[in-house]
Amino acid sequence: MTCRPTLIGLLLAALSFSQTPTQRPRLPQCHKGPTSDWDNCLGTITYANRDKYVGEFLNGKRSGQGTYTFSNGEKYVGEYRDGNPNGRGTSAFPNGDKYVGEFRDGKRNGQGNLTLSTGETYVGEFFDGQLNGQVTATYPTGDEYVGEFRDGKRHGQGTFTFSNGRTYFGEFLDGKPNGQGIYTFPNGNKHVGEFRDGKPNGPGTFTHADGTQEVGQFRNGDYIGPSTSFEVLLHKENGVLLVPVLINDKIPLDFVLDSGAADVSIPADVVLTLIRTGTLTEADFMGTNTYVLADGSKVPSQTFRIRSLKVGDQTLQNVVGSVASVNGSLLLGQSFLTRFKSWSIDNARQVLVLR
Repeated sequence: MTCRPTLIGLLLAALSFSQTPTQRPRLPQCHKGPTSDWDNCLGTITYANRDKYVGEFLNGKRSGQGTYTFSNGEKYVGEYRDGNPNGRGTSAFPNGDKYVGEFRDGKRNGQGNLTLSTGETYVGEFFDGQLNGQVTATYPTGDEYVGEFRDGKRHGQGTFTFSNGRTYFGEFLDGKPNGQGIYTFPNGNKHVGEFRDGKPNGPGTFTHADGTQEVGQFRNGDYIGPSTSFEVLLHKENGVLLVPVLINDKIPLDFVLDSGAADVSIPADVVLTLIRTGTLTEADFMGTNTYVLADGSKVPSQTFRIRSLKVGDQTLQNVVGSVASVNGSLLLGQSFLTRFKSWSIDNARQVLVLR
């Protein structure tokens, strides 16, 4: 009686075959001639600064698998291309720090895991050698951060969970809570509002576990009373203080405050982007006005209706905007400022105060 192989047997055989590791052919040793002639071979180089490389060469360059040992004790083991670490690799440092992950052109780029000798670990995205993108960070204190990094610092949206049970969810800038956020306590207390340098600053609501609330202005974490005004946190770029604005609940833009401008002024290229994204429609355009510039010249400009303009936690409806030249700046002018009784800038605290 002839035994026919069963389907399960064939599948198991195929699986077993597919899991057999592929053996790379061992490369020959590089000859003793100039290293620029080393090609598709294994070689060892000790450099004048006492660094040492042992690994594969292609067209006279480090390419393939290799180990580079620096004279200061640092070591890289992994993939090379065109002379630099490219691909997966591991860097170990004399102080005990260690990185395992992707490299590009000799720098940490892509997904990786960085463990510091201090006990901190970072798992996530790297760019140009630094943490950039989504990252999970754990600290020796038991604290944890999950969110965005920029240039090695917590920056953007994120959640910081403290070992004592407190949590902060919201915006970060330069490593600290800055912007809109929610801070919750293990006992049920909660603060919702603006933060600056890690503390409640500006408008906010502190809700106690028993339901009672303090609603108004906070400064350096302390409640100073009900709001007769509200504050908007500014940020500085190239020496200029900018106001973060949300247009029509969709597009975030940074504006310069300009009391000399008649309207909210938006450059033509930005207006086109607003149109393409559906943020502005044909029905929003109101016609043409003539504006007098600082030098006395007059220019016509199309005007349009901004359905909603949000600064801080305040939203204004139906604000007049005008189209500026492509080289113009984003300006918050009188069509915005006259909606308030008064306004001022606290330069020391970098906040816009509106009443």
